[in-house]
Amino acid sequence: MSFFKSILFQICLFFFFKFSIDEANKNNQLEYLSHSCSTNKTFPPNTTYESNLHTLLASFSSVAATSEFYNTTSSVSAIGETIYGMFMCRGDIKIQKCQDCIGIASHKIALTCPNSKEAIIWYHECLVRYSNRSFFSTVDKWPRPKYIGYHETANITTEGSYGWLLATTLNDVIGEAAKSGNPNKKFATKHASLGGSQNVYTLVQCTPDLSSQDCSKCLNDVMKDIPMCCLGTDGGMVLYPSCNLMFGLHQFYSDANLSISWHQLPKPAAAKHKSPLS
Repeated sequence: MSFFKSILFQICLFFFFKFSIDEANKNNQLEYLSHSCSTNKTFPPNTTYESNLHTLLASFSSVAATSEFYNTTSSVSAIGETIYGMFMCRGDIKIQKCQDCIGIASHKIALTCPNSKEAIIWYHECLVRYSNRSFFSTVDKWPRPKYIGYHETANITTEGSYGWLLATTLNDVIGEAAKSGNPNKKFATKHASLGGSQNVYTLVQCTPDLSSQDCSKCLNDVMKDIPMCCLGTDGGMVLYPSCNLMFGLHQFYSDANLSISWHQLPKPAAAKHKSPLS
């Protein structure tokens, strides 16, 4: 690709994304959560790889007009590499918000990880991911952002039984998501009463390309992170590239306004595992 064509492409891409984001922001407030970019796998700017990657990301928004999940590849024949791309929207949001989220996430990941061959970005409503390695139908557990939530009026009145009820509800909802008969969605929500008018709400989701067994394994591994980050709070969230889990004392799904303020936990000083994106 000539330098002039590359510059022209970047300008067109900028205005396409800017228009999409401006339109989306008029109607929706989307909640950015986290992202991760590879630092040891990069590509030089103004190359065919960059052009193919940006074309792939730009195509996601139009596909999201009719699909909540999508994965595809783009070959870079000049260097013999393939780009693997994927997006997924949270299973309860409306298709318009899904499309808005994918458009904004695709734009942000292109700007935030400009030369990374592997990257992922999470919003509360969606995720976008790409890599030069195949990750389809594979359980990936890193990186794994963790969040806690709180609400000013939260008060766990049955704290002694809260942990037991949360674990039981999560076991049930994981089973429902993993065994989902919908080939395009491995998603489930469930709530249970803590007594009186107080409930605990749970949401889990896997990328639909995972088998039922792998989905169950991914989500059960996520559950193991809860005692280390979120138990005893009124809400928590653990995000894997292949699955995610959320819970709270206030309903945050079914396209409702979010009633929990999510805050990312500080990263540990020394991690036992290394993310493949680092």
